[in-house]
Amino acid sequence: MYSLFIDTHSNKTIIIVFKNKEILKKKEVITNYNQSNITMPTIVEIINELALKIKDINQIIVVNGPGSFTGVRIGVTIAKTLAFTLNIPIKVVSSLLIKALSFEHETINIVEKEKNGAFIGLFDKNNKLINPYYYLSTQEYEKIEDKEKYMDRVEMNYNKIVEYVETIEPTIPHAVNPLYIKMIGVQK
Repeated sequence: MYSLFIDTHSNKTIIIVFKNKEILKKKEVITNYNQSNITMPTIVEIINELALKIKDINQIIVVNGPGSFTGVRIGVTIAKTLAFTLNIPIKVVSSLLIKALSFEHETINIVEKEKNGAFIGLFDKNNKLINPYYYLSTQEYEKIEDKEKYMDRVEMNYNKIVEYVETIEPTIPHAVNPLYIKMIGVQK
């Protein structure tokens, strides 16, 4: 079984093709928030390098945020389109959950920093979300005194992530949505 992993939530686009939970090919491209020009060509490049056809993909895994507003929308839209047109399952994980899955821990706040602040989720040792995700501005985040209870730098363990994904149910493509935590302000 081939799985296509799509992550566009940050200034990097990460595309991975797994075969039976094993990484066949991984590409990580610094996009500087230009995912619209990089994501599909990167998917096509990996598929071609592996001598696969897009119809060989059996499952889509997408990171639905929180993160870059536009980046998340691009990744989710591509994932939904592929899952719908190929009539294959789509599974969704958050950018905070994939960090929590990547290392052994006790109860800890997982942090996804962005240019103006940080998205935070509190996870228990079994990677279950304890409280709803929330957002702090950079100033609010800097005021936190017990930073040892917050983890912002995590070496991603994609093997653990794909193992976890195998335990969750797929959803229908139309039900997959970006995960937005903060409200976007509009300048008048």
